[in-house]
Parts: sequence; C-alpha cells; structure tokens
Amino acid sequence: MKLKIELPKRKDELLKSFALTLLALFVLAILLFPVYYMAMLSIKPSGALATTEIDLIPDKVTLSNYKDLLIGHTEGLIKTTNFEINAKDGTIKDSLNRYEIELHEARIVGSYSSRFTLIDTEILEREGGEERQEADDTQIIVRGELIKLSAKQVESTGGVKNLKVSAQRIIVKVSSPDEVPLDLSGFTKIDENTYEAQNVEMEIKDGGIITAEEATFTATDFAFIRLAKVGGEVPDYMKRSLLIASLTVILTLLFVIPSAYAFSRLKFFGREHVLYFYLMFTQVAGGLGIAGLVALYGMLVKLHLTNNIFVLPVIYAAGGVPFNTWLLKSYLDSIPPDFDEAALVDGAGYLQIIRHVLIPMSLPGLATVAIFAFIGGWTELILANLLLNQENYPLTVWLYTMLANLRSISWNQFAAAALIFALPVFIMFLLAQNYVRSGLTLGGLKE
Repeated sequence: MKLKIELPKRKDELLKSFALTLLALFVLAILLFPVYYMAMLSIKPSGALATTEIDLIPDKVTLSNYKDLLIGHTEGLIKTTNFEINAKDGTIKDSLNRYEIELHEARIVGSYSSRFTLIDTEILEREGGEERQEADDTQIIVRGELIKLSAKQVESTGGVKNLKVSAQRIIVKVSSPDEVPLDLSGFTKIDENTYEAQNVEMEIKDGGIITAEEATFTATDFAFIRLAKVGGEVPDYMKRSLLIASLTVILTLLFVIPSAYAFSRLKFFGREHVLYFYLMFTQVAGGLGIAGLVALYGMLVKLHLTNNIFVLPVIYAAGGVPFNTWLLKSYLDSIPPDFDEAALVDGAGYLQIIRHVLIPMSLPGLATVAIFAFIGGWTELILANLLLNQENYPLTVWLYTMLANLRSISWNQFAAAALIFALPVFIMFLLAQNYVRSGLTLGGLKE
C-alpha cells in the first residue's frame, strides 16, 4: 500500500499553509506554557513563582514536592548535649557573621546543650527512653541513652559551641582574616577571604549554626526527641473532593435523564417555555445568584446542615439541572422517535424505553453531562469554603488556604498541588472521549 501525500499545487498555498501551521503551534505553545511552567516548578527543589530566569529544563529534578504532598515526612526536634553528625554536605555559620564554613563528607562532634531540627527523619537505632504517643500521633521519647537517626536535613535551632570537625573538603569564608577565631594555617587561600583544605580536622570553639544535608545524627543521653508527621494531607482532601464530585455526577444524571426525556418526547403545557425560562433565570441572573446564596446559607444554618459534605452534591446537582437538562434534551432530539415507537409496540414502558433504548444510544450526551457535573463538583470553591469547616475541606478549599500567606508559601509545593488537582479532570476527559466521539453508532434500525 503506497502512502500518497497531496501537496498544494501553488507555491503561495504552500506558504500560506506553512504560516498557518506555525501560527497554530505558536498559539498552542502560549496556551500550554503556564502548564509547562508549573510542571517545571513542581519538580524543582526550591524556587519562586516569578524569577528573572525561566529554566526550560531544571538543573536539578526532584519529586520531593509530590512526596511531601501525597505521603508526607517525619520531622523531629531533639535536645541533647552529646551528639555526632555525619553528613554529605553541611555548613557552620557564625552567629556574629565572622565566618562561614562549608563542609563536604564531614563529621561534626559536639558536647554542648543544643536543639536540632531533623527533616524527613527516621530512627535507625535506639536504646532506653520513655515513650508516649499524643492524640495527633506525635511520638515523644524522653531521657534516652542512645538514638541514631537518618535525616534529609539537620539544622540547629541556635549557635552550637565547642565543635570538632573533620571533612574531606572544607571551605572557609571569612569577613576579615585578622578577626576570625580559627586556625587557618593548614588552609590554602583560593580567593579573597576564602580558604580551602582537604582531609583536615579542626576545632571550632565559637561554633555556629549547623546545617547538614543527607546526614546521620547520633545523640547520647538526650533529654527528649519529638517526632511528628508533616505533609501527606492531599489524599484526605482528594478523597473528599472525589466523594463530592462523584455524588454530584450520580445525582445530576438521576435528575437530568428523566427531565430531558420528558422535555424531548412528551407533550405537556408550557414545554416550549418552561425549560428556557428556568435556564435563563438560574444561569444568566448573576445578581439573583448572589442573593440566592445568602438565602441558601441562612436556610442551611436553620436546618443545621452546615459542615456536611453530603449537602454540597445536592446543591451542585440542583444548580446544574437546567443547563444539563437542556444539553441532554438537545441530544435526545437528534435521536429519531422511531426507536421509542418500536419499543412501545413491543410493550415497553417509559422507564424501559429510557433504560434499554435511549440511555445506550445517548451515551455521548450522558458522558458530556457527566463531565460538566464532575468539573462543577470538583472545582467549586465558594459554597465549600462557606459551608464546611477545616476538617471537611475538599481539595479546592485547601489550595485556596495555601495562598493565605503569599510570602511564606512554597510555590514549588503549590505548583505540584495544582497539577495533582487538575489530574482527575484530565483523566475524566480521557475516559469519556470515546463516548463523546462515538455519535449514534451504538444504536440503529435494522432494515
């Protein structure tokens, strides 16, 4: 079989087609760039939403933002006097900003009463200590003899003195060489106020704030350690959003299918005007919608139905009935009534006609209604934020609360959460696309 490609016969037609193709690709790139930018931001370990440079491909890629959102990690706070830190990388920064020490493949030993924060930590070894569990599953261990933990990051909450450090590579940056309380005799000057040494040991009596990456932390005779899970809340919010959206779809179809059938097939007084008036009244009148929202809230408060996630699907489905009924009615109008009449001749009732004849033939229309209903239940924010308390928040409201403090928000985690939020809608479209394109091929009259 030979593949034939028809090219435009005239040169100007070829150039026009090429220009239109480039224009279409350019418009598509503009439309998809925000999604691409959010995706790149979500896999970067750190960054800001608006930067002077936009990395098309990040230098360092990590899935830690998704892990923190979906699974979470354990953070620890430990108070001890005797400790040892073995880290891949680390820094010791003087509290008076006289020096900053950069460590690689380092071992830090201290004997000074200090507190350390351990991020993404796990207990490797433990001896002694009294353990108790709090109501929020926080684990507390007091007066232990030995504990050894792995941690993605270790940071002291304040300056730590009397440190002994050994590392494969040490870089010291000083503000003034004459005022630094460090012995730099074994170091090589590599830049102005910057010194470097390989495989060296040193004592830092004035110490500083310790930060270590990919570390093992060992403490003896520690006072206490507090371990708490941080993050991993997205699955709970997503479950509530999926429950609300799924119930919205089910209730919408239960209301819309018989209504659309009645408006499409049955003859009754006002059929031509009732649906269009209802559609215009509920969908167009924005001011009346705000007034209705106030009345709805007052009614739900009187009935003690606030902070109930099962109320939201009923409201969403009822609000979407006019538009979805009109949408499905238009589709049913395109199906010849010969199928209904043939089923009536065979003795079928109205419910049997709907179930066995119209539903199989109107799957594309039903899929479209289901998509609109799912998107409405999944993305609605105002009513969910108004009626629900924090323990019942869906994913939309939680995303909104992340923006409460724009200065402290982690834009990387927000980008990851936004993409997770968009994923179910994308999957919904993928699952329904075959039905939407199938037309009326699922049914037909046999001659």
